Amino acid sequence: MKAVVRICIAVVSCLIILFTLGGCGSGRGYLDDICIPLETHEGEIIIREWTFLLGSGAEIYYKVDGKEILLGQIPGGDDGFCPFNAGQYAVTVHGNNVTIQWNDEPDSELPKELWYTKTFEIPSK
Repeated sequence: MKAVVRICIAVVSCLIILFTLGGCGSGRGYLDDICIPLETHEGEIIIREWTFLLGSGAEIYYKVDGKEILLGQIPGGDDGFCPFNAGQYAVTVHGNNVTIQWNDEPDSELPKELWYTKTFEIPSK
């Protein structure tokens, strides 16, 4: 009898966990892509920012000939702020490197020298 009760408790616990996680949605909610044409390259940089609960982040892609290549990811904050969507970013290209700067403080007047910075290598064809 005790074994049956333990199994029932385990099954009910699993169902509660699945229901709770399922109620949070299917995962990240992606915002509109930010597309930045590159003057010195044939492709473009795509910043695909996402939110999930109160977290955020971005995936950085290089798109050339209709193919997207993931360059890397940028971590976001735990307050749900989306700096790229808010326009608090800068993108510069030097040779085969693209540098992305962003400010994750809403309504902040921080100088760009204090913004987060991440550099990615643009792949050759």
